[in-house]
Amino acid sequence: MKLRIFIFIASLIIALFLFAACSPVRFLNTITPSGSYKLAKDIAYGDGERQKLDIYQSSKPKPGAPIVMFIHGGSWDTGSKNIYKFVGEAFASQGYTTVIPNYRLYPDVVYPKFINDTAAAIAYTAKRYPEQGLIVIGHSAGAYNAMMATVEPKYLQAQGVEVCRAIAGMVGLAGPYGAFPLKAERLLIIFPDRHTADDAPVNLIKGPTPPIFMAIGDKDTTVSELHSTALQKLIRARGGKADYKMYPGLNHTDVVKVLSRYFDGDSELKGDILRFIEANSQKRPNYCH
Repeated sequence: MKLRIFIFIASLIIALFLFAACSPVRFLNTITPSGSYKLAKDIAYGDGERQKLDIYQSSKPKPGAPIVMFIHGGSWDTGSKNIYKFVGEAFASQGYTTVIPNYRLYPDVVYPKFINDTAAAIAYTAKRYPEQGLIVIGHSAGAYNAMMATVEPKYLQAQGVEVCRAIAGMVGLAGPYGAFPLKAERLLIIFPDRHTADDAPVNLIKGPTPPIFMAIGDKDTTVSELHSTALQKLIRARGGKADYKMYPGLNHTDVVKVLSRYFDGDSELKGDILRFIEANSQKRPNYCH
């Protein structure tokens, strides 16, 4: 009897492992509970097919809590909000209503259209929740988009919103911020004006920014930590608040995976993000000068 139970459990674990190996994110979404939120899907923030967002309305929102927005990665040519149910649940279960937008991708658009879309989603959310601040979290390409919308005011100004009155804080997970020139041919096509100085966050820090927290895993072979350390140095030199931390054992995608309730014990990262959100939970920021 004990042997049969052991074989059953072992078989189940192997099946789950194989399923996860084939599609780890879909697997996470499949086993993620939905009782902590009410989902509003495909809300338009623009006219395009991909200019839509999902809202994970927390079932037990913290009083006065900021809204969390997550910008997905994918090298500007892949990715979807539908993949990240587990991220919406991760923050909604902590009392934070969470917004996850899509944005247009290559080959339909090139730089800076995906930043324009990110800014439009931020502006839509800021106007929808006028009494609450916004914590913007981005991963990889999404971290680049979010950082550009945070440190270059023109993107939100084009949407009728000031960064300093909308974004209470920004979290960048394994983001490429322009410490090195692009070399991959595909990226040179996506960024046709790469030889100009206005498409990299490291070239755009002119004054104080919202509080920024940057994180990367020490096993990341996709993005160098020097992007984060260089940007942190520039932000601090110009009077802004920027923190950076490297997490042992995490690779480029692990920094998102550990947001899931099933993997958050593998790293301190999720707890650090929640502490950052709590520390920047003022209602609507206003550090305009």
